[in-house]
Amino acid sequence: MTHVPAPLSEGRARSVALVAAIGILQGIAMGIAAFATRDAFAALHQAQSQRPLTLAILVGAGVAVALLRVLARARAESLGQHYAKSLRHRLYDHIAGMSESDLAKRRTGALSLRFVGDLSAARGWVGLGITRLVSAVVVLPGAALVLYLLNPYLALAASLPVAASLLLAFGLAIGLEHYHRRLRSRRARIAINMMERIAQAPDLDLAGRTGKELEVLDENGDRLRQQATARVTRSSLLRAIPQIGAALGGVAILWAAARPDIAAAEAAAALAMLGILMLPLQELAGVWDRYCGWRVAREKCGKLLAQPSTRRLSERQGRPVSVTLDNAKLRALTVNAVLPAGSLTFVSGPNGSGKSSLAAMVAGLSPPEQGHVLYDEGRVALPSVAYVPDRPAMLRGSLRRSLSLGLSPRPSRRKTDRVAQQMGLGGLLSRIGGIDGSLPSGASVISNGEALRIALARAILSRADLIVVDNAQLRADPEGALLLKRLRTKTKATVLVTGPRMTGFTNARTLVLADRRAILSHD
Repeated sequence: MTHVPAPLSEGRARSVALVAAIGILQGIAMGIAAFATRDAFAALHQAQSQRPLTLAILVGAGVAVALLRVLARARAESLGQHYAKSLRHRLYDHIAGMSESDLAKRRTGALSLRFVGDLSAARGWVGLGITRLVSAVVVLPGAALVLYLLNPYLALAASLPVAASLLLAFGLAIGLEHYHRRLRSRRARIAINMMERIAQAPDLDLAGRTGKELEVLDENGDRLRQQATARVTRSSLLRAIPQIGAALGGVAILWAAARPDIAAAEAAAALAMLGILMLPLQELAGVWDRYCGWRVAREKCGKLLAQPSTRRLSERQGRPVSVTLDNAKLRALTVNAVLPAGSLTFVSGPNGSGKSSLAAMVAGLSPPEQGHVLYDEGRVALPSVAYVPDRPAMLRGSLRRSLSLGLSPRPSRRKTDRVAQQMGLGGLLSRIGGIDGSLPSGASVISNGEALRIALARAILSRADLIVVDNAQLRADPEGALLLKRLRTKTKATVLVTGPRMTGFTNARTLVLADRRAILSHD
């Protein structure tokens, strides 16, 4: 089982320590400024001119605090991004190893949120949560000590309202995670629905659905507004309470300073130190807010990472491989069959009989629930496989990039162009300006037939040991049989094709799926 990366792993503990050290330096500079403030007020009270050293200390401390704050924020952002990168890597690596059947059960929009909202929560907690927590834990005792050294009586007077405010803040903090959870659920629902509906918006409009979709969107938006307002109110109150405590503490200091044995300079310095003390206390409120958001995100990421996942480590054999289905079961389908090396097998059966499930199982995308899929009678763990689904993978970039996707070494430009021409992509080449022309992902310039031809050309260029074609366009295409014949001519791989048997292929086999089992017939 894969787990969510630990925030302090992979060298991040050193970065946290560095940010904490910067926070300590800020606290030291503030403490020095507090004592310098006391000296400055003492000089004013005695009608003396200010000492240059005192003024220099105040200026130096102010500049130091400002520069250290910039450095701390930069390092904290770097730390948060480092953790986000680690979590992003772990999530994608895990998803890549999941079976196609398990992945199909999850909504694409929900998976996308793992890489947006959840990563943002992770970055905020590690970069701005943990670092400020560590700094506050270190700085708070130091600031309290400085306040005590200035004047113990004033420190005691200020501590009572501050302590009361902290108790009240603690009570408010307990229920904050509930607000985060409700808000995240509502926000995720809207985002997922929009991700899945945007591409279908014109079709839904044609079906007269736009009015209903807008009504649902507005209703969800109103509920999101209410929940977001409630969370922000709670969070803002949590941050405001230390300010109220500081105000009351300031009043307590002024009241206590009325004693004749307390100098006005000490009272001024104590007020300044009280203001400094409130900064880490306010940051602790923000830390808790970020932690609550991270707890919810970590739970979602953890559930995803708990799903079974095994990376497919294929090994090119440089020759066709046999495929043995030994009581291989996926869903309600159980198959016993042997596909000889270099053979062509069609898989036929009614809709819902399991043709695509069988294709995914043979391609290694979905392991059987029971039984085994053996390559070369078990001598090969997983050969080189070229898989041609209904929606072949195409990333933004040139046509050459799409044709050589995942291939190493990359085929030469000349060979790639030649195979593209042979597989009927001449018209596409002319439109985009050649093999290096831009081919945007999902662009309307690519027809279903052209996407099929790109995937078949890629299968040829890959020199795969096994080719699995589960593409309805091949059966509907007027040149489908010709494309398959060219594929068979250009490669010696074992080929499995879903759909009824095409004419013109000798020595082909047919695997008929019926009554949740398979019957293999020979030519």
